[in-house]
Amino acid sequence: MNNPSVNRYLHDKSIDHIDHALGRPIFPLLESHRNYFATSSGTKQAEFSASPNWEKLGQRDDMAYFAVTETGRWALSDYLAKQEQPWKAFVVEFDGYTRIVPAKSRSAARYSYYLEVSDCWSELKFGDFMKRSKVRAA
Repeated sequence: MNNPSVNRYLHDKSIDHIDHALGRPIFPLLESHRNYFATSSGTKQAEFSASPNWEKLGQRDDMAYFAVTETGRWALSDYLAKQEQPWKAFVVEFDGYTRIVPAKSRSAARYSYYLEVSDCWSELKFGDFMKRSKVRAA
């Protein structure tokens, strides 16, 4: 996956909606695995329709469907750049396999990838993983 998602919550609710619609990607300006938001009719629908961050995809009964525009992606990107501890992308290499891992530090990225690998390889000790893995900024 070239644009992994991050488990985060943003305090600005309008920006959090954009992040949610895109699947909370580490790189908001790149293609993400989704771009979709559904809301019921009413004030939220009117707010989305009036914003340059959203494009209305359609309506069915009392539900409206929206996608994030390029302007919305830039708004999210700008917001994330101003955060104190933004998530960063790290490349973790282990036994010939490479993966982009979103984390707040190199050590967190390495440990996160170890947890993924150890789910399938229960005999792998963390010390062995540490010796055989490399981490760098993406």
